[in-house]
Amino acid sequence: MSDGPVKVFLADDHAMVREGLAALVSSDPRFDVVGQCGDGLEVVRKVLQTKPDVVVLDITMPGLNGLDVCREMIRKSKGLAVLILTIHDDEEFIARALEEGASGYLLKEAAADQLLEALSVVARKEVYLGRGISRGVIERIASRRGDPYSRLTTRERQVMHLIAEGKTSRQIAQELGLAVKTVDTHRCRLMHKLNIHDQTGLVKFALRRGIVSLE
Repeated sequence: MSDGPVKVFLADDHAMVREGLAALVSSDPRFDVVGQCGDGLEVVRKVLQTKPDVVVLDITMPGLNGLDVCREMIRKSKGLAVLILTIHDDEEFIARALEEGASGYLLKEAAADQLLEALSVVARKEVYLGRGISRGVIERIASRRGDPYSRLTTRERQVMHLIAEGKTSRQIAQELGLAVKTVDTHRCRLMHKLNIHDQTGLVKFALRRGIVSLE
């Protein structure tokens, strides 16, 4: 972490939420908000540009869900701390967040002082789990060996997310800057890895795992 205030980046798909968080975090001299983003496909690029110490990240994001964004950021930005801030209190989400490299997990219903506390903790490279979150998620992680989703590449996860959002191969190709044939290849590979044989099954899997939501 650099000298001076902790540099914070905010990633949430609701602009009003981001603005509220920015006002709260900026009111504390220990922190400096250096950027915001509402698109899961853009978060990693903007984080690499702004070089924050901590990213506050929602799970439900368009383009690529927050947990996969977290995985990609941790791979590409050494020393970065990620604090998940979400409405999802299921242990499945908490376990996946920690598996993907998040340093903290906080529910949006938490009080403002808890967010500031969480930012301070993860900035010190410590783990923060919000009040009311079961520590039993550690045992849950240990029991998740062999999860087929963990075998998917980042690009396959992006393609899967966009398929689950209802986009066609041509739309996905345009959004990711790929050839349609390449998108179809990723689709075939990820379905093979997950042992899923049709698009309906893929969407059900994505909903069940919280990769997309019905919002």
